Order: sequence, then C-alpha cells, then structure tokens
Amino acid sequence: MTNNIIRNFKRMIISSSFFWKMRHYVDPEWINTYDRKPTNNYLLDFASSKKISSVLDFGCATGNFLYDLKKENPNIPCYGIEINPKGLEASINKFQELDLSKKTYSFNLSTDDKNINTFLIENRITNFDLMVFDRVLYCLNESELNNQLSILKNYAKLILIDDFQLDKNLDIQGYKHRDWISIMNTFNFKCEINIPTIHSQVDKANPRTLVFKNLALTNL
Repeated sequence: MTNNIIRNFKRMIISSSFFWKMRHYVDPEWINTYDRKPTNNYLLDFASSKKISSVLDFGCATGNFLYDLKKENPNIPCYGIEINPKGLEASINKFQELDLSKKTYSFNLSTDDKNINTFLIENRITNFDLMVFDRVLYCLNESELNNQLSILKNYAKLILIDDFQLDKNLDIQGYKHRDWISIMNTFNFKCEINIPTIHSQVDKANPRTLVFKNLALTNL
C-alpha cells in the first residue's frame, strides 16, 4: 500500500511540464543521463523506411534523435522544441559541433508559429514529414495539450506518439492516460500504427507507440 502511494506520488510530480522545465535544479545530472541515452532504433528505422526528409521533435531533451538523423543526412531540416533551457543548450551545442548551416536546424523553448514558418520557408518546405512526441505529452494538462496540437497539427504529415494510452480494462495508476486515437481523430489524423511501446514497459501503466497520418495532407 505504502509503495503504491509513493509510486503514484512520484508519477504525479513528473507528470507536469513545470517539473521538466525546472528539472535541472532538482536533478543537475539529468542532462548527462539523457545525453548518454542511445536513440531508439525504432525511430531511426522508421525515419529511414518512410524516407523522412524533415523532422520536428517536441520535447527533444538533449537532441539525440535529431542529432543522429543529422549525422546521417546533413541536409535534413531538424526542428527541436525543449522546455528545459539546459536541455535546449545541450542540443544547440551538439549541433554546432557538426558545423552545419544554422538554417537547417533550429531549437526553441516553446512552440511558436512565426519561428516554425520562418524555418519552413528557409528550408523551402511547407511542413514536416514527421513530428515526434516521444513520451512527453503526458506531462501536459488538457489546455496545454490542446494548445500544442492545435498549432502543430498544421505542420505534420505523420505524427509519432509514444505515450500512455487509456484502457479501461487495465489497472492503471499514476500517469495521465488518454485515448490518443480519439484525440487525434478530432485533429483529422488517422491511426496507422498502434503497437506496444518501443521503450521499456511500465508497471501499472499502458505505454504504447502510435503513428498517425494527417488526412489533410498528401500521403508520404
């Protein structure tokens, strides 16, 4: 009983955008920890198999996924959004080491229509082939989630979400679980892939990886 209470309390704390914004004060080593994490092979394989030529990573942490894409294809436009300033700084430093044109990458603390449009125009594209939300949306409350998706939906052909999927038949505790298929349907996205999480399983939770296609944009 006590362990369940402690676990659920911890999950409640980290299920907050404020926590991630301030995490470097609570856990100064989190940047180094994330920087050492290898990019999940599924993400790289998916980008390769779908011939992804532009990516936006929401909650990019230290930019590992975008960095690995950029190493393989220096010309791929990469746009990262990271609420934590230390994570953002780590991403920028990593990309500067590649000595690339700054026009082909951009990192930002928040979602901004003007910045996104400027980046797309500079790279002569109208949207991103792929937008990634890798275990990040559970940290947003309903208002934050709606605001982010209302803006970003206009710029994505495909959206990959790894997050906690609502399932009333499961004993779920602690994390925000949502019906992502219904939510994305309201934004005119159709679920194309729905599989167990590409990451480690989580006790008393239901993480899944889902890919959605924007029905308003041309198929890849």
